[in-house]
Amino acid sequence: MDMIEIVPYQPAHQVGIDAMMQEIAQEFIDPIMVKQTNGTAPIPDNYWVALHNGQVVETIALVNFKNEFGVLKRMMLKTEFRGAALGVSSLLLFTAIENAKKNSLEAIYLGTMTQFKAAQRFYQKHGFQQIGEEELPSDFPKYPIDKLFYKKKIA
Repeated sequence: MDMIEIVPYQPAHQVGIDAMMQEIAQEFIDPIMVKQTNGTAPIPDNYWVALHNGQVVETIALVNFKNEFGVLKRMMLKTEFRGAALGVSSLLLFTAIENAKKNSLEAIYLGTMTQFKAAQRFYQKHGFQQIGEEELPSDFPKYPIDKLFYKKKIA
């Protein structure tokens, strides 16, 4: 396998991201994307893309809230790049965690869907603890499709 390159998001990556999301959505019966009511979703400040031979294979974003905590968003990976042997997801998650440390965030939270079983195992393997919805910060951005929540202490 050729080298994976982690780069900050650029608008030119959006076409590849959209294609990847459509591909991933085909794996599930239930919708995995939230319909935007106001056009397009804003691009997070901390948003990275994993490229393989110039093609988007994974994304991750870390949204900072009040310089206290971060919310992991948009972690999506093309099917053929999944698995610990390749380490693409671990590399991207490490990038987000290092950013959280650099910004002195106390914790990283995330919400995920019940059908994302492999993602749940991945987060737990990387030190995220499942928490109840009532343990989320009051300004955590909840999506109706997210039913499970996780937290990783940083500081």
